[in-house]
Amino acid sequence: MTIRPLGAACAAAALFLIAGCEDQTPGTASPQTSAVPSTSEAPASSSAQASASRPTATAATVSEATTPATGGAVAHSPDGAASVMEEYFHALGAKDLETVCRITGPAFDGGMKECRTLTPMQFGMFSDDDLKKLKDIRVDRAKLQSKGPDKVVVPPASISPQIAMMQAEPKTFTMGWRGGTWVVVD
Repeated sequence: MTIRPLGAACAAAALFLIAGCEDQTPGTASPQTSAVPSTSEAPASSSAQASASRPTATAATVSEATTPATGGAVAHSPDGAASVMEEYFHALGAKDLETVCRITGPAFDGGMKECRTLTPMQFGMFSDDDLKKLKDIRVDRAKLQSKGPDKVVVPPASISPQIAMMQAEPKTFTMGWRGGTWVVVD
C-alpha cells in the first residue's frame, strides 16, 4: 500500500480517506502467514461478548491469544479483530498516538515513523463532538467479513456511531493477524 500525501488534509486523514489518497497495486496488502494455529470459528461464548470492548480469553482461545501493549488478551478470531478496531477508534478519540500507531502502523509504507508523523495532524481535524463519538464507537461483529484465519474485513456499516468524515468518505478497513495481534493492514 502506498500512502502519498496530496496535501495536508489528505495526509492527515489518511486512514479514513485512504481509498482516495493512494495508488495501490492489487495483491500487495496480503497478510503474512501466522505461526499461531487457527480455528475456523470463534468459541460459541464470543457472541455474548459482543458489547464488551475486549474479549475475555476462554479455554478455546488461550493458546491463540497474546497480550497487546495495552493489556488483555486478543483472540485470533473476528471478535478479537473487532475488539482491536474498537480500541483503535477509542485511541483516536483519546488522541493516544502510541495505540493508534501500534494498530495502524502496518498500513503505512513508512511504518511507525510515518504513522507518528501523520496521525497528530489527523487528531487536529476532529471536532470535540467527533472525539466523543470516536470514544463511543462499537463494531457490529455480525457485519464483519472473515477472509481466512488471518484476515478480517471491517465494512463501514459495521461501525457505529460514525463521525462526519466517515460518513462522507466511507472506509473499509482490512485487519491482519500479525505478531500475535490484529492490526490494520489496509
